[in-house]
Amino acid sequence: MNRLFAKSVSAILNPFVLLAVFPYILILKANGNSSEAFYWTVFSFIFLLVFSLLVLIGVEKGYFSDLDVSKRKERPLLYALAIALSVIYALFLYFLKAPEALFIALFGLIFGLICMEYVNRITKASVHVATISAFATALTLGYGPAFGLSFILVPLLAWARIKTHNHTKKQTLIGAGMGVFITLAVYVIFKYIV
Repeated sequence: MNRLFAKSVSAILNPFVLLAVFPYILILKANGNSSEAFYWTVFSFIFLLVFSLLVLIGVEKGYFSDLDVSKRKERPLLYALAIALSVIYALFLYFLKAPEALFIALFGLIFGLICMEYVNRITKASVHVATISAFATALTLGYGPAFGLSFILVPLLAWARIKTHNHTKKQTLIGAGMGVFITLAVYVIFKYIV
């Protein structure tokens, strides 16, 4: 029963799910226009689907052992694919004159992927936990302290990733720290430096 619940938590709080809704939340906060937020969310979702298809093909061809890309040695390819697709996405955003908020989020994503690749050389960090902690940090910074309650999802997801034997406690702690650090770094860079 606990393992089934843990798998459900991992599926619901998957980085794909969080990244699918994030553009809407971000753009709605930036300009208050729900139809524009919906448009850019659908547009961004197409790139998430392409990335997911690439991972599926990678599993089918044997480049990845599973959909979570659980093996550390397989992750550099995953990060390289994500960064390459992010660059293509950035070009589309530029030519389609996307809202600035999407560029800032994309910068954070690419910065996060580079950091994850670097950490991956030493140990495996939880991308799931990094994503939820980044999401909770962004919500709190963007919408106020009341959204700090979203941080309760971080230990829940960490527990789920440990329970399903995808990560150790140390790997989830590293992921959580990275998510918060990367989001705060991007926030400071764009609010006070750029």
